[in-house]
Amino acid sequence: MGIDIPARLRDEDFATCLVKRYLAPDPATGRARYSGAYFERIGGGGDRPEVAYQFTAEDLLAVSMLSVRVDGYHALHILDYQAPELSNLLSQIPPDISLQDPEAEALIAEDGPAWKLWDAICDIEPRPEDHRIGPVAAGKLLARKRPHLIPVYDSRIKKVLKRPRTDNSWWHDLRDQLIDDGKLGPELESVRHRADAGHMSLLRVFDVMCWMFSWEGEHGPCTQEMPG
Repeated sequence: MGIDIPARLRDEDFATCLVKRYLAPDPATGRARYSGAYFERIGGGGDRPEVAYQFTAEDLLAVSMLSVRVDGYHALHILDYQAPELSNLLSQIPPDISLQDPEAEALIAEDGPAWKLWDAICDIEPRPEDHRIGPVAAGKLLARKRPHLIPVYDSRIKKVLKRPRTDNSWWHDLRDQLIDDGKLGPELESVRHRADAGHMSLLRVFDVMCWMFSWEGEHGPCTQEMPG
């Protein structure tokens, strides 16, 4: 099953404008307009060789740039108490595999290491009075560690792409879309290049496009800035 992508996001000029606006500094302060612009940049990235197979405090800080907090006992479980288990699963997921690659299918299957890792983090509930970390935070942590394989997902992405209320097929559906739609990958590569976003994976470029579209819609500043 594919992804219901709004037609407006298939316009490369419009999509490029969205990504540029996301990364651009606030004219009034010269600082980041959106903290998420630093999700990949904090600490040099979560998939750099020296930390690719372990979760670090920098990873937890990075997901806070995407409005997710993992602190206190939840952080202790990720960084210490459950670190061997989580690192073991992470070590089974090569950092250079992309979602559309043939090898990805086994990794994201329900019995695969990526799914098991997501599930393990999602279900961390340190004490009876604590809440679970939950699926959104778990997904963003995985996207930090394996940005080419795991796409960011939250309520805004769900809304823009008209995803079902219970959505267990997101990774698989986006994979199908990238494989079946021969134009989407090159479009994302073009947007990444034109937006000077080479530090981002194609999945993250797609996430930013959708996220910004959820805020600005079809008639926001990007429409006004485009000629014609």
